Amino acid sequence: MRAERIKQLLKNSVYRTIGETAEAIGANGNGDRSLRVLMYHKVNDLPGNPLTMPVSLFDEQMDQLRQLGYEVVDLEAVLAHYVQGTPLPPHAVLITFDDGYYDNLENAARVLEKYGYPGVLFVPLGYLGDRLPLPHEEHLAAQGILNRTIDWEELVELERRGVRIESHGISHRALADLEVDEAAREIALSKFRLEERLGRPVRAFSYVKGSEAHYKLVHLSLVRQAGYDVAFTAVSGANSPATDPLQLRRYNIEPYSPRTFELVLAGACDLISVKDTVTGTHARRLFNAALGTSTK
Repeated sequence: MRAERIKQLLKNSVYRTIGETAEAIGANGNGDRSLRVLMYHKVNDLPGNPLTMPVSLFDEQMDQLRQLGYEVVDLEAVLAHYVQGTPLPPHAVLITFDDGYYDNLENAARVLEKYGYPGVLFVPLGYLGDRLPLPHEEHLAAQGILNRTIDWEELVELERRGVRIESHGISHRALADLEVDEAAREIALSKFRLEERLGRPVRAFSYVKGSEAHYKLVHLSLVRQAGYDVAFTAVSGANSPATDPLQLRRYNIEPYSPRTFELVLAGACDLISVKDTVTGTHARRLFNAALGTSTK
């Protein structure tokens, strides 16, 4: 896990350097920024566990949002903004989680309740209540690091506690890796099955992996045809009222220092979105392979 630690330190250093430089020259990317979306995955204290936010640091970041004057909104407010044109409050933030980990119920929901914040969890249906690890977790499971996913009954508990459930497909495979008919099935069937169990419309979709290399224009059409109103990428950056609602950007939040977290929220690190282009994704794969931190 030393390689993962080196990778994290390098990333934090790059973000901090870009952010401080952009702020110093007044190029903080603020523009017409109506919505910042935060993306988390695991929230737990298991050591040697990539994509994990320690519980105490997650708590600190939620507190920092309030201290910095950001207003956490729910998905309904975001839907009203992009479907009906309803303005969002200044400095609006949406908190999201991908992959359906049990620790989102065990840890993240408790912290969100503490601050009165809503959240959104995007779940891959094929792994609900399944003790098999997600594809990118297999190497961790082989080392005894287990991150179980929630089950169907726990979805209801999460919603009761203010975390709304939406779709992350079925198999946790990037749409770009699937045949078009497979992708259409993942998009539409996951929506149908969730609606059947939750008893309400499912209106949001999250692209697996979510960089520009992981979905194509045809998938936007499939998402629209399935009846989703908004969809979320993993492309870094904030959103304006003119942003395509089926390509909403998100900040992938990691164990940043308070200053780096502040710079990310302010838009000072938006230049880092080059890593989410097709070319940038290929470069990241080479970098991870060199460090030995590649995942599926």
